[in-house]
Amino acid sequence: MAELRHPRRPAILSPARAEAIIGDEDPAAASGIAHSTAWALLGIPDEDFDLEAITRLRSLVCAQGPDIVAHLWSRSPEFTLPGTLWRLHLFVEWCERDLPLVKDRYEVGRQAEIVPGMENLSEVPLLESVIEDAKALLRGELTDDDLERVVVRAAIAMRVLAAGEGGEGSWITDPGDPLAHMVTTRARALLRTAEELDLAAREAAFGNLE
Repeated sequence: MAELRHPRRPAILSPARAEAIIGDEDPAAASGIAHSTAWALLGIPDEDFDLEAITRLRSLVCAQGPDIVAHLWSRSPEFTLPGTLWRLHLFVEWCERDLPLVKDRYEVGRQAEIVPGMENLSEVPLLESVIEDAKALLRGELTDDDLERVVVRAAIAMRVLAAGEGGEGSWITDPGDPLAHMVTTRARALLRTAEELDLAAREAAFGNLE
């Protein structure tokens, strides 16, 4: 992993400093912070973000939850690690908040004759295990070696959920909902997000994820 071309990553910034940079709308600085926290959470150090700083960040996220850093990833493109983690974070938050509904639709999707993008329906994982894997990754309990597996399973879950509504159903309908996002508002969007996650997983497998 040492040859990955990551942006220059500073030591851990205080939340106030991070907010100030993002508030100033400095795209380069905001992107650097997003990449910094995302890769550090997966245990990747460099000359600016050492193992001690990574340990502090992981401890903080484990104690307070990924919300404290997840908002830093929200503007990141889908083909980057922070963009990927942001989508996983939204998915997990939505599943946990509306778990009975999500479980019902997931079961319907598991029984569907066709799940777009999947040929072997026997590979469909349990929803609870997908959520737990994603949560563990977002808490910094896993590493970049686990990234491809977790992201692929989340993509499968999104495809199954979309199949549960035939690709047309609405999910979160209130635009003012804090979880309202293209990932969570319509079933059709889940298929697009699944494709983005599959691409991110392939890039991660070859060490090319930004």
